[in-house]
Amino acid sequence: MKYTGHNFFLTTVCVLWFSSSFCQRLRYDVYLFGNKIGETIVERRDSSGFKCYTLRSNTYAKVLFVEKKSAMFTDEIFDKEGKLIASVFRNIKNEEKYLTRTISDKTGFLINKDGEKTLLPGPITFSSIMLYFFEPHDLQKIFSERLGAFFEMALQPDGTYLALLDGHSARYTYKAGKLMELEIKSTLGSVLMKRVQ
Repeated sequence: MKYTGHNFFLTTVCVLWFSSSFCQRLRYDVYLFGNKIGETIVERRDSSGFKCYTLRSNTYAKVLFVEKKSAMFTDEIFDKEGKLIASVFRNIKNEEKYLTRTISDKTGFLINKDGEKTLLPGPITFSSIMLYFFEPHDLQKIFSERLGAFFEMALQPDGTYLALLDGHSARYTYKAGKLMELEIKSTLGSVLMKRVQ
């Protein structure tokens, strides 16, 4: 059996998962038009200086009599210097599947987004999954695991952070450095995530 970079990444995630010395778990309820449609669980695990982030989100809603189901998964590892080693993003929307893999390379990062391959210069030290755990402060360029590209955030006068990417806007609301709400607006409407714990 060929031992690919993807297999190595998943093996490393498993090792870190079961040998972690520190774990932080956050849960968010997901709402559409005021109705709860699912939940998102995000975890950060540290082991021997390596950091592993995971996100699991499941939603179900009926929009104009059409069922909308989504199952989203993100797995990510940072090394002891705080640099991204690899990330895998998967999203299953109804019957459609989306996959973005990011693997560290000598010259940068190899991005494979739904079969389309690109090379992105590095290093990557802050990604969108980390926004659940850390307020960005003066950071402007953040790596999107879903897009396989960087995006910018801007601090708003009301203290929230606004990001514009891929036809969507995302507003992050923090309290004492903790992400309390995330509102994502698109042409289909506004999805709101509220922190539970």
